[in-house]
Amino acid sequence: MAGFRFTKIIAASSAVLVMGSCGVTDRTAEVSGFFFDTYSHINACGSNCENTMKALTQKFTELDTAFSLCYTTTARLLPDDEAYTECLDQCRILSDKYGDDINLTCGELTALWGISTDTPKVPTEKEILEALTSISCDGSYSETTMLDFGAVAKGYACDKAYELLKTTDTEYAAVSLGSSSLLYGAKPNGKFRTGITNPDNGKGYLGIIETDAAFISTSGGYERFFEADGKRYSHILDMDTGYPVETDLTSVTVVIPAETADGGIMSDFLSTLIYIQGTSQLDKWLAYDEFEVIAADGDGNVYTDCEGFTLDKDSGYSYGK
Repeated sequence: MAGFRFTKIIAASSAVLVMGSCGVTDRTAEVSGFFFDTYSHINACGSNCENTMKALTQKFTELDTAFSLCYTTTARLLPDDEAYTECLDQCRILSDKYGDDINLTCGELTALWGISTDTPKVPTEKEILEALTSISCDGSYSETTMLDFGAVAKGYACDKAYELLKTTDTEYAAVSLGSSSLLYGAKPNGKFRTGITNPDNGKGYLGIIETDAAFISTSGGYERFFEADGKRYSHILDMDTGYPVETDLTSVTVVIPAETADGGIMSDFLSTLIYIQGTSQLDKWLAYDEFEVIAADGDGNVYTDCEGFTLDKDSGYSYGK
């Protein structure tokens, strides 16, 4: 179960998201906790902030509990839960439009590797081939299908946060669920600022994004991995080989305007998809108008069409051509 800390504050900020304070007559609130296997942080400004924070933490607790049921080592009955069906339906739509490298029916393969658990292992070739047979080519599923929502759960949760915030008097908010964030509303003193973690060491920033309200998701193999016999295995798996993906990218961030329908799950899905496909496909992703991309590769290059992105001079990276 997630743990929470609730505090009234004058100015809200976090290690990931930097926000200005509200006016002196307004109220600002902050909560932090552990959702979706990561530290999470929420800032909000407006009236009834405390009730808004409680509603958000309740929603995230519900979703965290629901999605954590998928990470089991045996098949389970699929509950009649709106979150599951919505995620599956939305991922089918995204797969049809952008590519099918992400498949939520890969739960048996995910459980086999256990990279996000305390007991990861390199499976045998036989075990991998058997797990691959459980993955549905068209994303369909049955009551015994093991599902893994790890590629989209945080983005989906950001969508639900956006829907909830729209029903409140919140002026602006920053919802950070680790690799996925929602920047909501309009700040009176300018744009939101958010930092992208440096993928080389997981410390410091690759750069800073200044943006209006947006959904932002980052994917990379630098946070969740394990090492065996001198080789590193990341948590993002290749649905064709059954092994962790081999990519020349180290980090991909996708920025989508907050008013985009289902923009949270879309940003989460796309950041993972672009990361999997590597630099050979970057040109087509950088050409899209619906979203912006910041991609870093293993040679220290950054490729982006994001006008609000500024590369950190101490990141060790430079702009690619």
